[in-house]
Amino acid sequence: MHTRYILLLQEDLAVGGINTATQALANALRCAGQIPVALALRNTHIGALLRAVWRADIIVATNGFLPSYAAWLLGMLLRRPVVAWLHGPTQEVLEHAHASAAKRAWLRWLYRRLRWVVFVSAHTRDSFLEFTGGAAAGQRLEVIPNAHPDWQPAPMGASPQYLGFVGRLAPEKQPELLVQMLRLLPTTYRLCMVGDGPSQPALCAAGADLQQVGRLELRPFHLVQATVYAPWQVTVLASLYEGCPMAALESLAAGRPCVGLPIPALREMLGPDMPYALAHDCSAAALARAVQTVCAMPPEQLAHDMAQVLRRYSPERFSHNWQRVLQEAAC
Repeated sequence: MHTRYILLLQEDLAVGGINTATQALANALRCAGQIPVALALRNTHIGALLRAVWRADIIVATNGFLPSYAAWLLGMLLRRPVVAWLHGPTQEVLEHAHASAAKRAWLRWLYRRLRWVVFVSAHTRDSFLEFTGGAAAGQRLEVIPNAHPDWQPAPMGASPQYLGFVGRLAPEKQPELLVQMLRLLPTTYRLCMVGDGPSQPALCAAGADLQQVGRLELRPFHLVQATVYAPWQVTVLASLYEGCPMAALESLAAGRPCVGLPIPALREMLGPDMPYALAHDCSAAALARAVQTVCAMPPEQLAHDMAQVLRRYSPERFSHNWQRVLQEAAC
């Protein structure tokens, strides 16, 4: 692949899974001898944006809404190839946001005009196809799962019933369900939640008594490293929907299993090798049972099964597939 200037067009500088995945892509491209430059639309002057697009050999819209609108328009005006990168299932995201018919019609029109679209999971692709009514003529759709971080798994700590959560405290992540789950577990279980967001006040109110007795700990979001996951035995997710959740991959890479609801993205990620890590239904009780099942499993089996999952989400595969797509899109 020839050296190319690749513009990664972001919506803003907010931390989270999309930002983490974008940084991973930038690092992978840089290691492959490319020149990735990330720009946030909401933080960049129009003049600087146009200069960056003019210099770019290819534009990657790092999510499916504002960056995709802007990348498609700029690509048309300045004749640059565009790759849109979709991190979430279109149907579920729009339904949860109560998107208007006008917005849905506009998105459907736009998405069918994007030549290249990359999805973080097969479910994300299938949701897109359901929304658009199928791929447009000549459209190239590629599934490239996110990569796990290259971390050294930490040995298990001395608190075998210490659970964790990392993510945005927002309705789609259902953090209150984790508080309900904690109430159903024996009192020896504790939960640490790392995150910020609009659901934080309601979460504090719902878990005030658990905080007082030391069973629930709330921490602000910060740079996530393996040391964040190291004190926990299990990471727990209660999302209504996901694309390819970085929190799950980070947890596994840190040597900690992840338990979640049986949503399509987690079935795709954990189902083949760790089906026991998925709750039987979307209730707090089922999530509590899955946590207890995983906590009681032999560490050797957990380590083997987590390694099997991580093999399918390797940084090497992520880098190779992205380089292939960008090379083909730029031709």
